[in-house]
Amino acid sequence: MKTPKTTALTALAIAGVIGSLVHAPSAIAVPDSDYCASLARAGYPGDCATLTSLAKDVCAQYDRGLDQDTIVQRLDATTKNEGLSNFIMAGAALYFCPKYASTN
Repeated sequence: MKTPKTTALTALAIAGVIGSLVHAPSAIAVPDSDYCASLARAGYPGDCATLTSLAKDVCAQYDRGLDQDTIVQRLDATTKNEGLSNFIMAGAALYFCPKYASTN
């Protein structure tokens, strides 16, 4: 269970993540490649298919009604890297499910 301090730090980290994802996708952009390029610029290069799948799964979990804390905990368990998880959370809302951007 996250404490208020941890939740505040997560929110601050996500705000920083969103700010560091400088290039928002355009209407003609390819979300997968733009998303992966933004992660690479942020210092998280990796297999684009895997990173994209994780981001799309974040969206699917929101669609199923899961809350942000639960999704973050699951993602942290999968990635074993809290920083990467924060970037995936922010990127998911920015590139794949913008209707949840205010949730992050």
